[in-house]
Amino acid sequence: MNKNLIIQARRASIEEYLRNIGEILLKEGRQYRVKNQSGLVVSGNKWYNHTLLRGGNTLDYLIEVEGMEFKKAVEVLLHGSIASLKPEKITRDGQVVVPERNTNDKRVMAYLIKTRSVNAKVIIPLLKEGRIYEAAGTHNAVFTGADDNNKIRYVMQRSTLPECNLKFESKGSDKRFSFCLKGKSDIIYIFESPIDLLSYVSIQNDIMKISPHMLSLGGVSDIALEAYIERFPSIHRIVFCLDRDKAGNEAYALLYNKYSKRGFNIYRHLPEQKDWNQDLLRHIRCKV
Repeated sequence: MNKNLIIQARRASIEEYLRNIGEILLKEGRQYRVKNQSGLVVSGNKWYNHTLLRGGNTLDYLIEVEGMEFKKAVEVLLHGSIASLKPEKITRDGQVVVPERNTNDKRVMAYLIKTRSVNAKVIIPLLKEGRIYEAAGTHNAVFTGADDNNKIRYVMQRSTLPECNLKFESKGSDKRFSFCLKGKSDIIYIFESPIDLLSYVSIQNDIMKISPHMLSLGGVSDIALEAYIERFPSIHRIVFCLDRDKAGNEAYALLYNKYSKRGFNIYRHLPEQKDWNQDLLRHIRCKV
């Protein structure tokens, strides 16, 4: 590829690129903070992620963070027509940005099954249903939540790149419809993230036999829980499976107080490590 074209791609405005794919940029001095990407700040054609301790130019961002192939990244930045090349589209309600599905889910399967050790029997049905899939272009793992009409209302994305902790909710996501596995019993298990939920199911092999409801909060806010128990009034027991850390402990104390006063039977199941995926990884290593 022509060297001058590569130089132009590196000089392209990352601010413009991020705005065009739906990100919200908040002005902070001479730079911008990207609202839904933890620790990411940008200015002109430069970016730095304080969480990942990595940075570079615009071309580096598309390759290292979004996982685009080199040639594709250069084409996206040079065309300037991001809208025609970006892998995301708007759903009918004009709110949540839903990534287009890749032609296959190989990278997401490898990430969840090999890197995260989630049981393939847990993942495959969800891939077939489109509840989890691989985003075109970025190859992010996509976790979706839908309303009663099966319309996607919530999207959580997680990078599948090694050593990259990038995760964010797509623009317009409605936490009331966070990622979940619907059940039929009167018990619901609560997790901070989709991967923790899937890890717990992988560890507790027989848990699904009792048909529990399983819900990811997408953090520690109870917006998703409030909406879920409103839709399923038969739920009377809540098991909080939050992280074993300060945020998880503080959230549990508040949620226990709130929901016990409303008559729910409250339980807590703590992971041995910080979170359930760490427990799963340790469990797999011990078996080997």
